[in-house]
Amino acid sequence: MQRKARFIAIFAVCLCLLAVVAWQVWDWLPPPLPPASTVAASTPKMRQYVRTPFIDDWDQAPLADMNAHAALNPGVAFLEGPTHRRLVALTFDDGPSPYTPALLDVLKKYHVHATFFWIGKHVQEYDDVARRALAEGHTLGNHTFTHPDISGTAADFWWDEQIGVTQDIFQRVIGKRPRLFRPPYGKIDDEEIKALNQHGLKTILWSVDTQDWNKNRWLFGRHHIERWIQQYIHEEAIILMHDGGGHRDQTVAAVDAVIPWLQQAGYQFVTVDQLLGIKDAYQ
Repeated sequence: MQRKARFIAIFAVCLCLLAVVAWQVWDWLPPPLPPASTVAASTPKMRQYVRTPFIDDWDQAPLADMNAHAALNPGVAFLEGPTHRRLVALTFDDGPSPYTPALLDVLKKYHVHATFFWIGKHVQEYDDVARRALAEGHTLGNHTFTHPDISGTAADFWWDEQIGVTQDIFQRVIGKRPRLFRPPYGKIDDEEIKALNQHGLKTILWSVDTQDWNKNRWLFGRHHIERWIQQYIHEEAIILMHDGGGHRDQTVAAVDAVIPWLQQAGYQFVTVDQLLGIKDAYQ
């Protein structure tokens, strides 16, 4: 009886191991290309919303708040493009950083233009990288001066000390001021959105969060970032990634891997201003 019980236990363990191996093999197989939308490309979307799930206990804006900002501020705050064209906008936050040149090299290899929401103090430090990105056709946006949560703060903080001073830095470094703004952590209130619009700035959030701010720390981080995009991609998505704020080598590798897959799926890459039909990305 003991021998039989031991055999059953060993068999069960082997079966579990085989199941884990099979799951890993399945997870690493390239996923099928997403089908095209059954909705006509020019059809307006009924609403904008975040497709990726929320992770508890991280400094993120609640998804319901982000969805509400887009609904309450049409034409001023955005989560995604307005229709169903086979377009996608790659966006990168928190740079420029030592990882940005490698990312620019990858984008250049595929002739893809992206949108960068950068922190003012980093633009000062890596001014040559900022000028390179602009020269290579990427769109640059404002992401505050030091990356604080600005929601509910006074204007003499969120504008004078954060967004306005970063506009001035962009003016000195690239000779123009962005029209696109992304709040750190996605946290902002509707009064600030309206006030920023008076300053000539559109608020840009996202519909797909790759969560590379977390997955860069994982084993096989590149693979997980790539799969997250493939799982949640949709027409006219605005995809959130990061080129600063931590180790971003896995993000760079994921971008290198996922661009050809998206191109095979028929997606064209555009900057956020192109996606939203904003005629000039700068003031």
